[in-house]
Amino acid sequence: MEFLLVLIFPVVAFLVVGLLGRRLGDFPSAIITVLASSLSFLFSLYAALQAIKNPVHVPLYTFILLQSKPLELGLLFDTLSSVVATLVTFVATFIFLYSIGYMRNLFGQWTYKFYAYLSFFLFSMLLIVLSDNLLLLFFGWEGVGLASYLLIGYFHEQRKATNAALEAFVMNRVGDWLFLLGILMSFITFGSIRYQEMWEKAHLVDPLMLSWACLLLFGGAVGKSGQVPLHTWLPNAMAGPTPVSALLHSSTMVAAGVYMVARLHPVFEASDTALKVIVLVGSVTALMAALAATSHTDIKKIIAFSTMSQLGLMFIALGLKDKLAGSFHLITHAFFKALLFLAAGSVIHTFHHKVHDIYEVGGLRNKMPVTYLSFMVGALALAGVFPFAGFWSKELILGRAYEASFGIGVLVSVVSVLTAYYIFREGFVMFHGEERKGGAHESEGVMILPMAVLMLGSVFAGFGVWWYGSLMGKEVHIHGDTVVLSLVIALVGIGVAYGVYVRRWLSAEELYRVLRPLHTTFREQFFTERFYHKTLAGGYLLWSKVMHQTVETLLIDGVVNGFYPLFRSVGGVINLLQRGKLNMYVLGIYAGLALLVLITILWR
Repeated sequence: MEFLLVLIFPVVAFLVVGLLGRRLGDFPSAIITVLASSLSFLFSLYAALQAIKNPVHVPLYTFILLQSKPLELGLLFDTLSSVVATLVTFVATFIFLYSIGYMRNLFGQWTYKFYAYLSFFLFSMLLIVLSDNLLLLFFGWEGVGLASYLLIGYFHEQRKATNAALEAFVMNRVGDWLFLLGILMSFITFGSIRYQEMWEKAHLVDPLMLSWACLLLFGGAVGKSGQVPLHTWLPNAMAGPTPVSALLHSSTMVAAGVYMVARLHPVFEASDTALKVIVLVGSVTALMAALAATSHTDIKKIIAFSTMSQLGLMFIALGLKDKLAGSFHLITHAFFKALLFLAAGSVIHTFHHKVHDIYEVGGLRNKMPVTYLSFMVGALALAGVFPFAGFWSKELILGRAYEASFGIGVLVSVVSVLTAYYIFREGFVMFHGEERKGGAHESEGVMILPMAVLMLGSVFAGFGVWWYGSLMGKEVHIHGDTVVLSLVIALVGIGVAYGVYVRRWLSAEELYRVLRPLHTTFREQFFTERFYHKTLAGGYLLWSKVMHQTVETLLIDGVVNGFYPLFRSVGGVINLLQRGKLNMYVLGIYAGLALLVLITILWR
């Protein structure tokens, strides 16, 4: 029962707040949400301590018979799932707490709905993490899709929010269809969709069927984790409230795709074709998103592109058969990415949500010292500077990339340089230099506390690499040459940003003028977003209009309207016989009789 409580607390909070929130009020609804996620974290921690020694299976329900075999749904607490569940509930708890301060100005405007959606989001993600089979995972998969639609479009009076929610919903549906087909293909291939049976049969099934199953499942991960080509929804999802962005990017929705591949890694490892595709997609996404981040100026979009890029690095590691590096970067990334979003949200909040561009602010470090420290700690961790959390996980990926291929190693190095550059560019522009907008002040305590806790995680989480390696049954090797390379990479990126935006050894305006074509290409994400919006979506709308005006209006309506006079005339004649006037019916009877008599006489 105690294992089930991990899931029960968030779903109870969702039902209580969703059904009674209007009577309870917004602040009590927020407290219930935070309390439920806190309890879920405590029981996740308890479950992790039990499951790390001996995996625990919790049967839930016998769903249907498939090929005379019952499909049993249940939860599986093993090392990976219990550690990730603990991470998700821990990070979510502090993001929920932060949201009390961030959303306070909206209390009294039915904000309880926001907290109900958050609880549902957490419940759905835990369902993904703890499921023991693909079907239950798919229920959670769709749940986070619905929750993200509701939360991204929470500010529904803003057109950009509703458009972003719709785009996220549509793009994820494309991936979800592939994922659903992957589940069906997995059942055909393995005769089961339970992880344990799939892991055991991975090297025994038909390789071609296995590759198709893996590729279709990975298609779902591409949509959920915002990888190329289903990537454009992720930066646009920043139209939602900042706590949603932090939750979405640190440990829930976008992490679901990486987690799914890590969860089924024994299956993916058996298909070289699938692994090559994963490395290719991860490489393209990591580089493209990093380049896009260097040219954007939106406070949250820069961090969003960073998430896309870092998820690409995780997929590269998983594609190179290094589950330890991929999943450990997922863990460390949750801390410093949540921290960066909360710090960015603190800046937006202090200007009453009216500032969204980094060049609208400046010189904030003295006005907002804790926010400044939080952002810089998150940036150092993201850049991979020793001894911050990102250093350890990135070093593993970098080392594995160079072991696999010099080209992939160079690509990871380039992405890492760009990462250090764009995140410190954002930090230097916002917090250094001259003050551009007055009225800034430090955020309140309920927002400061979560940032302080996540700062500790961003600093110290990386030191758990050896402990995590032992849990996964892998030996961790830290190579001296890649350690030096990691540091050099980070310092080069930071140094360029410092030279341009603090010391001004180079003029940013002059660089923009010279590199304008490249800047536009990167900012437009290599024109993929424009292609999707203008060509695909616009073309579909144009095609719909043409079909409406030709096939529907001219052909279908034309035929129907053309026969209308004929049917109306016939109907008018018949109508004479159906008027309900008795004398007309008697007259008709007499006319009929007369006609019969006349025919009889003539016949003789």
